[in-house]
Parts: sequence; structure tokens; C-alpha cells
Amino acid sequence: MKTLNFFFVLVLFSSVLFAQEELIPDKQFMLGCTNVGSSEQVTHYIDAAGEVWQYSGGSFVTGGVYNNSLVTVGNANFQSADWPGFNFNWLYGGPYWSLGLYKVTNSKQTDKYFYLDARDSDFGGAVYNPDFFVVFNNSQGVYQYKNVNQSLTTIPQGSLVSVWQIKNQSANTAGLQNYWSNVLVVVPSIAQPYTPRVIWGPISNFSATGYKIYWRYGGSGNFSLLATVGANTFEYTHEGLAIGNGLIAEYKVQAYNGSSTSDFSNTVSIGTSGWFKQNFGVENNTFNYQLNQNYPNPFNPATVISFSVAENSFISLKVYDVLGNEISELVNEIKEPGTYSVSFDASKLSSGIYFYTLKANGYSLTKKMLLAK
Repeated sequence: MKTLNFFFVLVLFSSVLFAQEELIPDKQFMLGCTNVGSSEQVTHYIDAAGEVWQYSGGSFVTGGVYNNSLVTVGNANFQSADWPGFNFNWLYGGPYWSLGLYKVTNSKQTDKYFYLDARDSDFGGAVYNPDFFVVFNNSQGVYQYKNVNQSLTTIPQGSLVSVWQIKNQSANTAGLQNYWSNVLVVVPSIAQPYTPRVIWGPISNFSATGYKIYWRYGGSGNFSLLATVGANTFEYTHEGLAIGNGLIAEYKVQAYNGSSTSDFSNTVSIGTSGWFKQNFGVENNTFNYQLNQNYPNPFNPATVISFSVAENSFISLKVYDVLGNEISELVNEIKEPGTYSVSFDASKLSSGIYFYTLKANGYSLTKKMLLAK
């Protein structure tokens, strides 16, 4: 393959070019630490968050290395051609990695991490220089990346960084087999309580001006539009929905340009434990007692009901059928001022009209919703 032949030339060229400056080994992804003991060993881990791609039979096909690790000793030495790193699994000399979205962690401070998106066929084919360093600054507790003979750039905790961003290139995903049908992954958000965080990448063969994120709750029914983001945004965090072992939240993404839309990405799912209080408000913020229309509506089989509380109050939120029979008690407790959301699962109920009523401090608010199976 022409691009892969170019890669071997590039490796040789790099070794000569930087012989008097920073030397680079025959790896693409070098790892290390700073501010550790001279003989201290640190293990670095990469774990793929979704599908990965390797070069085979003239193209990049699904499959390859989903996780791996390596050990470094002492502080990173960018003048050493023997500095440890990961090598593409279709080349020589491990430890290996493939083109994928990887979570990068280390044994020194196990709670520190970031996501590295290496799903770029130009990067994998060495159309541009694929070599870069990632170091963990042990004293500051942060990851940093650098190209050869460049200064370090800090990576915020838990953030998403792409190889094309590191190399200041444009991503090419067209060479990855079935990329768009494998692009979407869902991971926990950065801050607790953990919420769903979906990550994708740039679509090929479609001039996207933005992306639409769709979701549904409970495992059945239609998907609803959750959010719209710009063409250079490849992640979205679903605030207020806690990850757990309850109802399933599902997500998929579609690119758009005006009225034109792409195919949907693959669908990903994650278990949740329901909704939690959000939008706590700030000083001098005034809340009213409000009951909002459930969303989605009509729904099948689950929907979300949100409401606002003006002051410390005993709150009752119940669901009734058209005859006034109580179907479910969703809230029955004292709440502080703020805005809340709660899920209602109607998987065991028949299609039809239902009512939900909020009672608080002498207020009584009722709205109608439609279950359509």
C-alpha cells in the first residue's frame, strides 16, 4: 500500500532528521511521566471505548487491539530513541495499538485520564507524521501532549483529544470500514454523579454543518431530538440523568446540512438510575411552583416529568388514570427549592390518557399525558 510504504520511509527520515534534537523510536504514541523518581516504574494503560480498526488486505477493517499497557521507568526523556510507546498492530515491534477511541490512564494516579480519538485513516496510513508524545505530570496531576520538538500542551481531566487535533490536521474517516455504523460510544461523564456522555467523530462523505443527538428512554418507542451541536463538536453529556442499573437510555447521532441529513450512526445504550436534582439556582434566584409538560409526549413506555419548588415543602407527585384512580406515586417527600425531574415507566399500562398532579404547600397542578403503544 502506498501510504504504508510511505510510513516506513517516514520512520527512517524521522530518525535522521531529529538525530541531533529529539529522537523518536519506531512508535507513534510515546508515553511517559514527569516528576517521578529516577527508578520509579509507572504503568500506562489504553482501553478502547468502542470499535477499533487495523490495516488488512489493503484497507482499515474493524478489529485489532482493544487494550494494552506499557511500563516506563523514571522521567520522560525526549532525547532517547528508546523511549517506550505503542506501535500500530500491523507494523513491527510492540506493544501495539489500533485506530480507535482509547481511555488513557496510569498506575501513578489512577483517577486521572483522558480520551484519545485515533480513528483517522490518514493518521493510520502515515499520510502525515503520526509520532507524538503524551506525558503525565505527576506533581500537577495532569496529562500533557507534544509533537516532536514542540512544547507541552495540557490536557484537561477527562477531556476528548484527537490525533488530528494534536497534529493540526483534518481528519479522514473515509478509509475506515463501516465507520459511521460504529462511531458512537457512551461513557460516564467526568463529574459525579455520573451521567451519560456520548462521543462520536467527523462523518465522511457528507458536508456536515452540525450534528443532532437523539435519544429514547426505557428501551422502546420513538427516538426524540435531545440536542444539536456544531460541526466541530463530537461529544454531548446528558445532564441530570444518573447512570445506574435501572431503565436503559439509548442514543444515536445524525449529521445535517440545512434540510439534508445523513444516515443515523449506530445506537448505544447505558443503564440509568433515574433523574436527580439539577439547576439548583443561585443567590437571589426565585423559584415558583411549576409543573412542566412531560417529555416526550406522547410516550412509550417511559417519559420524564419535571417540576419546580419555591420553598422547603412536602411534595406529592402522583399519576392517575381517566377515572381518577391512582396509578403511581412518583414523589412523596420534602424538597428544597429548585428544579427536579423524575421518570415515569408505563411499560405495564395500556395505551391511553393519564394525568399527573403535583401538590405542594396548598398548590395543586395537573397536566395530561398520552401513552401510545
